[in-house]
Amino acid sequence: MMNDDAMGGLRSVFDNASKKTADMIGNSRSYVERAKLRAQLNDAYRMLGMAEYEASINGSASMEQINGLIGRITDLRSAMNEINRTLRHENVPYCPKCGKQNAEGAAYCSGCGTKLS
Repeated sequence: MMNDDAMGGLRSVFDNASKKTADMIGNSRSYVERAKLRAQLNDAYRMLGMAEYEASINGSASMEQINGLIGRITDLRSAMNEINRTLRHENVPYCPKCGKQNAEGAAYCSGCGTKLS
């Protein structure tokens, strides 16, 4: 029969394993959600480019449409940045402005040049 110290040690090991498993599951969900957001963001950028092109060529795109797309892009970037903040990575900085993952220890974003904290 195990003594109380041994049981307490086993509980601690199982609690730590449980927490790490929950963190990994949470990260996996966040990665999937981030991939979906990235696809939506790419689509929004493509649509904005098309609207800007149409506006410059023949004036068919309205500023209302363009501003709506800009607002959608801003919202998607904010959502992606929030997901990046929830991911648990050791020393891997995400840019607060563009959301790009940067190299460990980077001082500035390799995507947009924003200073990283």
